[in-house]
Amino acid sequence: MKHITTILLIISAFITSQYRTSAGPTIQVRDKIIIDNVEYKLNSPLLKHLDSTIYVSLKKKLDFNSAVFSWNFRGHVATFEVKRKLLYLTSIRTFSEHTDFKGMLDMYMDRRGKVFASWVSGTFLCGTGECLHEASNGFDSVYEQEIELTIKNGKIVSIRPYTNTTHGSITLDDVRSSLSSNFELSKIPAPKGRVTIKIDAAEFNTDGKVTQWSIELLKGHDDILEPTKEMIIEEVNRVFNSYDWKTYQRNGKWHWDCQSLICPIIF
Repeated sequence: MKHITTILLIISAFITSQYRTSAGPTIQVRDKIIIDNVEYKLNSPLLKHLDSTIYVSLKKKLDFNSAVFSWNFRGHVATFEVKRKLLYLTSIRTFSEHTDFKGMLDMYMDRRGKVFASWVSGTFLCGTGECLHEASNGFDSVYEQEIELTIKNGKIVSIRPYTNTTHGSITLDDVRSSLSSNFELSKIPAPKGRVTIKIDAAEFNTDGKVTQWSIELLKGHDDILEPTKEMIIEEVNRVFNSYDWKTYQRNGKWHWDCQSLICPIIF
């Protein structure tokens, strides 16, 4: 009975450390982009794509007028807008004022006095609507409505919109206190030392339900007999299949909301 209790305590402790929400890093506020009069959150700070010399000079001016908070280490929020398939920088707001940045970006200004973001090239995501999956840094969060923007020298090459969705509702936060009690380990022979297991979702059905788990013994399994390994994996499968886990779909691909979980088991 002693080794069973140890296993349960270790599993609970690592669920707490591996999966964090409010206790994890502070979610960063994101820059904005306006497309067809709809405001989206950008997944990348586009000012960082400026020439390094210009960016350093601009950042010095922004830092002079800004304060750094845990939810915005950049100290500012930039707003961009797409007009006639061209990308423009329309404002940079620090926490004290709107910064007059045009004098520093005159080389990008067009005939109408607008700052054309010709320094931006690449593929970027932006989202709006309900947040379906909240990433720890904010930039990788998934939203109900997203647009994949491909930009070359400030010109919009393609705009690809798509709708995301979710399945299930159970997160590790919901079962942190009860998950360990569902493991039936009394029939599993106790191997020597510590076993570390990695658990991830491997396959989903079309509705987003996890249909197969990837369960990998990472450490301490060399001396474990194959039947014992199979019993451990079978029990982990049984428990994790008993929950209707929250999953989310991004651009047609399903993901487990927990990403992955690493559990050490000490017998």
